Formats: sequence, C-alpha cells, structure tokens
Amino acid sequence: MKNTLVLTIMIALFFSKNIASQTNEKSKIEQAYTSYFNTERETIHLHINKNIFISNEPIWFKGYVYDKKNGVPFINTTNVYISLLDSNGKEITNKLFFAQNGYFTGSLDTNNLIAGDTYYIVAYTNWMNNFKEDEAYVSMPIHILNPNSDLNTSATKDSTTEKLKHDLQFLPEGGYSIIGVTNTFGFKITDCNARGLEIDGSIVNSKNEPITNFKSNIFGLGKFDLLPEKNEKYTAKYTVNGIDYSKEIVIDGEEGFAISVNNYTNQELTYITLKTNDVTLKNNTGLTYYLVINQNNKVVVIDLKVDDLKTSNVIPVNKKNLVSGINTITLFNEKSEPLIERLIFNYDDSLILNSDIIVNTKTNDSIPLSIKTFTHTKTPIASNLSIAILPDDTLTQTNNQNLISSFLLKPYVKGYIQNPNYYFTDINRLKTYELDLLLLTQGWSKYKWENIKTGTPKITHNFDAGLSIKGSLNPPKSSVPYTIQMFSITNQINESTTLVNNSFSFNNFYLKDSASINFTVLKGDKVINNLKPYIDITDNNRKLLKQPTLPLINKCKTTITNSFSLEHASSLGQELDTINLTYVHKKNSDTILQNRKEYIANRYSKGIKVDDELRRMYSYVTDIINSHGFVVDQLQGAGVVKIKNRNPVTFMASNEPLLIIDGSSYDRNYDILYNMTLEHVDEIFIDPDGNGYGSRGGAGIIRIYLKQSYKLDYTKKAIANEFTVNNGFSTEKKFYVPEFYALSKNDFINYSNIDWKSNIETDQSGNANFKIFNTNIKKAIFVIQGFSSDGKLLSEIKEINLID
Repeated sequence: MKNTLVLTIMIALFFSKNIASQTNEKSKIEQAYTSYFNTERETIHLHINKNIFISNEPIWFKGYVYDKKNGVPFINTTNVYISLLDSNGKEITNKLFFAQNGYFTGSLDTNNLIAGDTYYIVAYTNWMNNFKEDEAYVSMPIHILNPNSDLNTSATKDSTTEKLKHDLQFLPEGGYSIIGVTNTFGFKITDCNARGLEIDGSIVNSKNEPITNFKSNIFGLGKFDLLPEKNEKYTAKYTVNGIDYSKEIVIDGEEGFAISVNNYTNQELTYITLKTNDVTLKNNTGLTYYLVINQNNKVVVIDLKVDDLKTSNVIPVNKKNLVSGINTITLFNEKSEPLIERLIFNYDDSLILNSDIIVNTKTNDSIPLSIKTFTHTKTPIASNLSIAILPDDTLTQTNNQNLISSFLLKPYVKGYIQNPNYYFTDINRLKTYELDLLLLTQGWSKYKWENIKTGTPKITHNFDAGLSIKGSLNPPKSSVPYTIQMFSITNQINESTTLVNNSFSFNNFYLKDSASINFTVLKGDKVINNLKPYIDITDNNRKLLKQPTLPLINKCKTTITNSFSLEHASSLGQELDTINLTYVHKKNSDTILQNRKEYIANRYSKGIKVDDELRRMYSYVTDIINSHGFVVDQLQGAGVVKIKNRNPVTFMASNEPLLIIDGSSYDRNYDILYNMTLEHVDEIFIDPDGNGYGSRGGAGIIRIYLKQSYKLDYTKKAIANEFTVNNGFSTEKKFYVPEFYALSKNDFINYSNIDWKSNIETDQSGNANFKIFNTNIKKAIFVIQGFSSDGKLLSEIKEINLID
C-alpha cells in the first residue's frame, strides 16, 4: 500500500465565491463551467401512448418540460415543436404545441406514413438552437403496420446474414489506458439493432496465454481489469452464434493517468482512484493537475500537485456532497486540457415519486379507478400525470420511455440507452452497479470542454412565448389616429392597437392552427371598409438547426409479428362477445336536438348533435356537410368555400344549397364556413332536398346553430379582413380506440390501448379519480409518468387486475 495515497478532501458542488484567491488555471476552469451552464436550458420528455400503430391510427402523447439547472418544471416554456422523422432523418411533418406549467398534450396523424417503416418523434424549442449540443428529445422508434400487408418490417435485408452482424467495443475507463497500471476496460457488444448480446470470452497475450476472462450482462455490457506490459499485445477472443471472433485490445500510451471509480459497493461513499506510473510522475514534477466534478453550473475544482501523488491515489467522496443524478469527473493537466473523464450517477430517493392505483366497482361501460401519489417517505403530494393503459399481453414496448432517465440521465450521455426503465425500477445494489457499467461504456459527456471553455453561450434565438402578428397599413394621412381591431371566436380574442408609423403588432397570443382571425380598421369610432392591412404571423415556423441524433438501430431486418386478422373480419363476429369495444362507436339516436322544433323545416332535416365523438371524426363543419349529400370545395389560402348538391336539381335552377346560421340567411355565400371548426358548433340540420323552403331550398338547406356562449354577430365580417392562421398551435384530438380494433380480439390485445389519460392531476392529498373503458380485459399494464411542481419525478409500469 506504500504506493497508494488516500486523499481526504471535502467535496461539495457549489458556485465559487472567492475566485480571486484561487490559482489562475483553477479559477478559469471553474468560471468556464459556471458561465457556460448558467443560461437556462430546457429538457423535454414525451410520454407516447405506445410505439406500434396501425395505418391511419393517431399517435397520442404528453410532453413534460424540465428546467435542467434548477430541477423543476420549466413553467416559462410555451412554444414546443413536434417533428416526425422517417428512419433516414427526413422530416415528414412539423407541428407547434402550446405548453403551460411545464407540460403539453397533443396527437399526430399517421395517414401519410408508410407501413413497415420506422419513425421518430423529435421535440424541441427555438431556445435550444442557442446551444452547441443537441438538446432535442428523440423518441423510441415508432412502427407503422399495415393490417393487409406482410411487409411489416423495418428493412428488407436477409435476416440470416444479419444475425451474424454485431459491434464489439472496448473502452478504457475514463477514455485512456497506460502501460504498467491496472486499467479497467469496459466493453459493449450489440447486434445490428443496437440490442445487447450476452457473451463471454477471454483476453490472451501474444503467446496466446489467457490473462483474464470477460462476460457481458443482458444488455451486452461488462468490464474487466488488465495490467498491460510494455511491448506486449492483447487480444479478446469470443463467440457469437457459434462463430469464433477475435479483436485487439488497444493500449493508448506509456505514460499518463487512468481512472477507476467505485460508485456501488458503499452506500455513503464514492471512491475515485487515479492511477499512473513512475515515468509519468517523474516527467511531471512540479506541475499541478485539476480534478473537476460538475453537473451543469454546479462545480468544484480540486488542486492535485503531482509531487504529492503516488502511482495509485484514492479519493473518497461522500455521496451527500454530490449532486443528484449525473456527475461528471474530469482530470485536467496544467494547461487546462482534459485528460480523462468519467460519468457517475448519484441516486436520490427524494427526487422520485411513487403511486398506488385502486380499482373501484366497475360499471357497464367503464371502470372507475383511484390513484394516489406520494414521496419516498409516503408523504402525499400533488402531481400532474399521464397514463397509458394497455392489455397485459401487448406487443408494444413500454420499457423504452422513462421520464426519470430523460431528465436525469439521457441529457448528459451521447449513446443509446437500451431499456432505461430498468435502471429506475426496484433500485438495488445490482441496479446501481449496472447503471455505473452503462456510464463506464458511454464514454465522455455530451458537453465538450472545447465548448465549455468559451463561456456564456451567445444568445441568437428568442425564447418564444406564444405567437405574434405583425401588420402594416398605408392609410390616408389624418389627425385622427387609426386603430386596428383583432377578433376571433376560436381563439377567444378581442384586442385593439393603434397604428404607429403605418405598422401594428399583437404580441404573445395563443393562436390555433387554421383558425380565422378578423381585422377591422377604425378611424376614431368610424369603420373604414376600403383599407386592407398586410398581415403576417411570426415565431410559428422554427426549425431545429442541428440534425437530431437518431438511435443507430434497425440496421437489419426487424420482424414485427403480424397476427392481424382485420382482412378476415367477416369470420370474427364471435370474438366480439369476449371483448367489449362498443364504446368506439356510439349511436346517437336518443340524442335530444334542442333546435329540432325551432323551425318547422328542421323536422324534415337530418339533425346532427356536435359532441366529442363527432369532433374526433371531423375537424371542420365543411367535413360534415361534405359527408351528407353535398360536395364542398375550399380554396386554401383564399378563404373561399363552394358547396354544391351531389344530385343535380334542374338545368336552370341553382345547384347550391341555402345556408342559414343562427337564423340569419347567408343565401349562397359560404365563405363564412372557411375553416370553421366544430368547437363552438352545437347542432347542424342538413336536408339535400330542401323541404319546407319552396323554390329557395331546391338545392338543399344547411342550418347551423352555434353554442350560446359563442354567438357571433357575423355582420362584422362584412367590414373586416379575414386572416387564416397557418402553422398555429395544434390541439390534441380526444382519445379514441379506432373501430377496426373491434373486429378482432387478438389485434386489440396485441396492439391497442385500452385507454389513454393525458391529464390527470392529483390534489394536495395525492388523490385523483378517473375512469377507463371497460373492455372485459382482466389484467392491464399501466404506464404512469409525471412530475410535481417542485420537480419530483414519477415513471412507473404497473400490472393491475381490472376484473377479479
């Protein structure tokens, strides 16, 4: 032990308050870290309802936004972009979503996606473009299947050949190995889909003499110690699928430093061991090196005088003095150049939430449940959650999305993490060891010193908050000021501003995509009809400037078992008795139409009550009209709508129906319907025959009734300029189970959600109640994710018995 030095150092991560008294290099290192990470940074996690979808089935998700520096929900974030990429990284679609209090909900259509391909969902903000690192969130792979095709694979390569492909990497701990010192080597072996392989092998020298053995865990990770001698070569020998392989072990140099960290045997201490040889100590006499431990802007820098070091130097660190989550350990030389680096993870139970779910007495169509959230000390706590409920035998993956990993682990590493949920479920000493093994094989941190040393990032991209409208108008000169009035039913806006230097703006508004906004020009109190302002929306089309890093997976053929029977639906009627899916399509024959008696002709019309189910099926009023005997043509961007009866009336008579809204006739001017959503519509009566209206209704009648709370004087539109919002905030479709799942019990069990709850809030007592669809499934998987207002995180997967 005479060559081992134990350094007793009080380590605590903090902001330096007395930089002037420190050495110049030490202060520069510390200042670089505190400056570079002092700027706020967002981290996003998406909880996606599952990862395998049938063609045309929507993808539902909930997003959580986390303040990386302060460890709480990032409540200031509002504008979040969701981009859908194919397996080559090409963007398919991009939508904007509105976040409040650190979370947002949404959905994406899969209508134009190619079945058999793999896709990724990327979440980012414009603010992330300020940083040199890729801060965007990238989802697990999303698979789209075609029920009528056997080509549900992610590639078309020969599977027999691909089984033999693998990648084995040997990684010296800290990134550097030297002669004459016992080095720890981590290794990882993966197949062509980035899944770990379980192997064992041996290390031999140039004489083929065995030196040591190695064995991987279920994720293909492992480590071993090796004391390399000068002028000797070492080779790893191992077997994959019955075939023998060999690979050389590279030793980096004859002098330098190596590192070995023990972060798992002692619950209170982490042992950092710096190793070197006599040659290195001799050649660096009189120099000072620096050991840095940091997470974001929290940093401590320790002087290490080489003259005081031995060939083995143990530094015990109390885990209470480390930051919760990832800590980066870096050794710098006297020139502030990083030599070795190691990531470690410091588990902290106080950051983790837990939950209990109780199944209450079921009803015919639903099952009521209660959920309780609490801390590690069983203290109840309010939280915001999302829950995906799937059949117990589902084929969709649930273990590759973990909110805790997304916020505390993934932002700091560069590589792919297989099954992140494993490291944060039932945590014990083995899990601690295996997470440390993962970090040993991940290499250096995502945050490079070459960027950190430049200090505070240059801010060139705005922190967006809502959308802004910029406009210009060139009116005649007048001593009376001009006012621009903006109003919109859909966005619930009624605002005014004064024209200044022929320009005006409305800043930081929530504007729904495709909604109509009307602008009126006033001179004093007088409406000016012949002036039309030029209008544009800003902050609504931000692109991610750095190409997001997609996991290097699906490089070989991946077969997803296609047990679909949808094309054989006619033979599956008997299965509907064993699984209750009647909720996917409800008849509204018993629905009471309030306006049925408002006008006598309504009795002859098809009455339609606009409810949640109808809003899921149709986006716009014109969609309903188009499906009930009329042909609707919308001229996109021009605000023009044309409607014709599908059945010709006469050669002489008009083929255009009569439009009436809230009792006011619009004759055959349908532009008012342009992009009119169903959100504020109560009832619609449609009669292609026009009964009760005489010759005026010869081509049909369309009567629309708005909700009482959203009555509008549409005569304003005659004196207003209408503007349609493009690339505005998207909204989440209400969750539903597609009807095709009702055709087969097996398809439902394999691929469908039972339910999806995107917004469950527990109260201060930690309690919340909710209902899920009763499908007669006895056991279900609940994937629960969320956080509390003070930053405590919840990510659990539970099996729950729904029916005794």
